[in-house]
Amino acid sequence: MVKKRGSRIMYGSIIAIASGFILIMLIFGAFNNKQYKLNKSGGQDPIFPGEFEKQQAIWMQWPTEVYNAGSRPVNPVMISIIKAFAPYIRVNLISQSAEEISQIKNLLQTSGYSGNNVSYYIVNHMSIWARDVGPIFVKDDQNKLRVVNFGFNNYSRDGNQNYINVEGQVDKHTAELLGLPVINTNLITEGGAIESNGKGTLMSTESVTLKRNPGMTKQQIENEYKRVLGVKKVIWLKKGLAEDDSITSGHINEIARFADPNTVLLAQVLPGDRYASSASNDSYLRMEENYRILQNSTDQDGKPLRIIRIPMPPTLYSEADKTGGEVPVRSYLNYAVTNGAVLMQTYWKPGRSDTLKTTEDQVKGTFRSVFPGRDIIGIDAENVNQWGGGIHCITQHMPAS
Repeated sequence: MVKKRGSRIMYGSIIAIASGFILIMLIFGAFNNKQYKLNKSGGQDPIFPGEFEKQQAIWMQWPTEVYNAGSRPVNPVMISIIKAFAPYIRVNLISQSAEEISQIKNLLQTSGYSGNNVSYYIVNHMSIWARDVGPIFVKDDQNKLRVVNFGFNNYSRDGNQNYINVEGQVDKHTAELLGLPVINTNLITEGGAIESNGKGTLMSTESVTLKRNPGMTKQQIENEYKRVLGVKKVIWLKKGLAEDDSITSGHINEIARFADPNTVLLAQVLPGDRYASSASNDSYLRMEENYRILQNSTDQDGKPLRIIRIPMPPTLYSEADKTGGEVPVRSYLNYAVTNGAVLMQTYWKPGRSDTLKTTEDQVKGTFRSVFPGRDIIGIDAENVNQWGGGIHCITQHMPAS
């Protein structure tokens, strides 16, 4: 640093020295931050689009063998989702090899898919969780895409280091294939833990983000989100669903989503389900606390939010996972929205309650009203739910550029 001079130095010299110091610091800062700060037009702030904005593709990661073992195979859900997206958006499918791509094409053809709206990319991966470890895209002020390379630590759980290393590089390797610049950060975050309104407001849960980054204060985390995502404000909800505690610690994408820049869809455990299990009671209390937080929150411009409650699937809290004995994370908010369509998880089937069917129809009606002009497509994704995720968790949107 420039040391302070004595009072006998002329004021002109002081001004010259100070100006030189400022110039040096600006140059140093630009050099130090060039991978995310500068572009040809001199713009400095990235933009994190809302998922409801126009897209050019959806990314997915084809399951490895483990996800199709036993009684809850994921392949059928993947195929249903790919076929549902086909009329609306291209699917960019991450696979392991050319041989696997041939196998996938055969499976799709056998299932009745005859389109050409799937592209294939070979990237080493070990999971299906494209939302969490796949590329998180932002735009610069010329509308060009970049990828934020967040850290990954297996959801703050113990895990094989090779798994963590492989999964933690999916976003970076995908960016390299696409020739996109990478914004590096030491912040640990999954895509399912952050929700953007596209105008500068981000939602996240303290239970996830503070746990992922124990060496950082909330303010430091906010500052880093603002740096790499260009957001102006972070709304902190407290906790996610109780049934998600042992999986992600409470991802935002199961409980609160932006339907547009000012509208938040917030999960609600219906009173009739509150005491169905310890998980349902805990989740009820948490969602009511989050509701109070949102009622007292504003967007980046100081405007109050429009909050619409979306019920958790009723009568299912008493249905445990047959393989593990726990209540799976089932949520209507783990949907994927794209051009012209919303793919939502549906749970009613013959043998389940009329209450569930009626509520599900009401949720579809709400989605039609908040996503006007989009088709609402129901997908049975319970096999993915039993693995700890949902439709949104296994898809990653790529904004239009």
